[in-house]
Amino acid sequence: MIELRGKSKEEIIEKIKEAEEDEEVYINKELDRDIAIALLESVEPSKIYIPISKYKRSPKKVIKALEKIGVKVIPIKAKTGRPTNVDKIIKKYLDKKPEEIAKITGLNIKTVEYHYYKLKKREKKCI
Repeated sequence: MIELRGKSKEEIIEKIKEAEEDEEVYINKELDRDIAIALLESVEPSKIYIPISKYKRSPKKVIKALEKIGVKVIPIKAKTGRPTNVDKIIKKYLDKKPEEIAKITGLNIKTVEYHYYKLKKREKKCI
């Protein structure tokens, strides 16, 4: 599957033109007429994945037209936010106080406190 991400429609279209042919494509923008045409000309996909929020804003005419020619448009739940492993780091030092953990790890004290107390609370529920 090809992932095409861009901040603007023009950026997406440029990436589509440079992409190789593939049956599955992920796009992080609304699926409008120009993007659909560029996809059909360059990539020739059988499935197009777009986030649910973008699917709702995409013109229904474009989606229906693609489905008529055999291209499925599939809304998916997009992953949002930055993945973090702060919980894993703080779990190692739960025997210490948040201030000490912040000094050891170099993390912000507020971040450490948030994760520290969240983990402590979760630990009490398990007991």
